[in-house]
Amino acid sequence: MSHPTALYVDAGLQASKYFNVGMFAVLIFDYFITLEAEWIWHRKWTFVRFIFTVSRYLPFFGIGMTFTGALRTQYYPGESCVRFGQASNVLHIICIIAAEGLLITRIYASWDSKRLLTFLLVFPVVCFVVSYLISDTPLVFNSKNTTPINIPDPGNCLFLGGRNNVFEYAALLLYELVLLCLLLYIRFSKYSNTVGQLQETFFNDSVGYIMCIMIVSSFSIILTMVPPITWVSITDSPQIVIHSVLASRILFNLRASEGRSQIPTTLADVSEIRFGGGQISTAAYDV
Repeated sequence: MSHPTALYVDAGLQASKYFNVGMFAVLIFDYFITLEAEWIWHRKWTFVRFIFTVSRYLPFFGIGMTFTGALRTQYYPGESCVRFGQASNVLHIICIIAAEGLLITRIYASWDSKRLLTFLLVFPVVCFVVSYLISDTPLVFNSKNTTPINIPDPGNCLFLGGRNNVFEYAALLLYELVLLCLLLYIRFSKYSNTVGQLQETFFNDSVGYIMCIMIVSSFSIILTMVPPITWVSITDSPQIVIHSVLASRILFNLRASEGRSQIPTTLADVSEIRFGGGQISTAAYDV
């Protein structure tokens, strides 16, 4: 019978594990304190409701896998964690795409331009494809591609990240910066004269969302490049948790805003608002 081997551990790995477990707790806590605002299941399915559901619930599986990897302390001979790690990364990416998809639909609703929608869909794809291709090259100093890491990692089961993820964080930061400029342009060019309560909630929450993502992305870049390599995994969960929490809260705030305006709508309607001529219109549409 093969005996398990204890995995390498140091202060950086321990801190990364504690932080990721803590972020999982934050996700669960936020879900339960906002559950009352989410009574939409008797409504019909729309595209926005679908991506909302993905951004709301898929993080539990993605962060759950990170949680499982963080708790691992032993390696069994012949075991491989490569597929597990790849699946976790894919879930993380889908969670971010879903949350950003909600933001894209809201920006599109505020302008209702096919060219804008095309730009919002094509630009992030280009950014992240380029960042992915670059991340597989030895362009980052002191990364796995340029510097050997003398840390035992049997079966790739050690809770260890790579510095080449910095390109993905940089692409996300650039993307959010472009969205921020676009959102501010729409706000002060099309809605400079008339801004209703719903529109004000939309613009304020969306700008707050983008600023938070930019701050987290900036810290992720710093934490990926500056500390020792064993600290890099500390950036695994924050992006997904922040995306999921803020994307959900924006929709809940929009619903509450329309409730205060005494306009009978559903969360799906609020998710698919159209702003026309500075006036609020809640005509739902399927993207």
